[in-house]
Amino acid sequence: MNISKLLLIDAALAIAIIPLLFLIQGGTRKSVLLRSFKKEDLLRKASIKLPDKEKLIELEKLAKNQGSGIEFDALLGDWKFLSVWKKDINEEDPVFSSLLRIFSANIEFKKEISTKDLPKFSVIASIQFGLFTIEFSGSGYLQGKQPLFKFFFNLIELKSGSNKLLTRSLEEPEEKKKSYFALIALGEDREWLSARGQGGSVMIWLKD
Repeated sequence: MNISKLLLIDAALAIAIIPLLFLIQGGTRKSVLLRSFKKEDLLRKASIKLPDKEKLIELEKLAKNQGSGIEFDALLGDWKFLSVWKKDINEEDPVFSSLLRIFSANIEFKKEISTKDLPKFSVIASIQFGLFTIEFSGSGYLQGKQPLFKFFFNLIELKSGSNKLLTRSLEEPEEKKKSYFALIALGEDREWLSARGQGGSVMIWLKD
């Protein structure tokens, strides 16, 4: 592969990674660049009603004090990103919410075979743009009463269909440096999931 193609792939990779990095690590305030992208259509199609801001705050307080009741098996499967709320949950972040929906951002939890007592997830987060897909693969587990979902990615792949165009390995970070989501609540029928990232933003997923 020549250098120009490699640079183009690296540029596409960087652009696609930016939304997830900001969600996990916390980003600065952004001006409104995009409007909500088919959020209402997604909710209408799935016949789902999400909790409003006040209810979400109430659920988060309950999860911190008494636990959310979310268990390992409830998370298994595919989840697609729907919304990102700013740190104070006053309003949805229209930029990253739209980007995640436009790029069909998805996260999949599978049961990982482990020799230890702690059950682990195999985690695959993906973003699609046209014929290309970027996958972030790694592992995660639940910790604590709320609980926290702690995870890390150790592999990034750029694909076109079944063809792998670029593969990069990442080192597993120290325990205290691993990313996490503090789980807030799960819909009664497990149709939606909410959690707060360590950067302060609140994410909402829909079961795919």
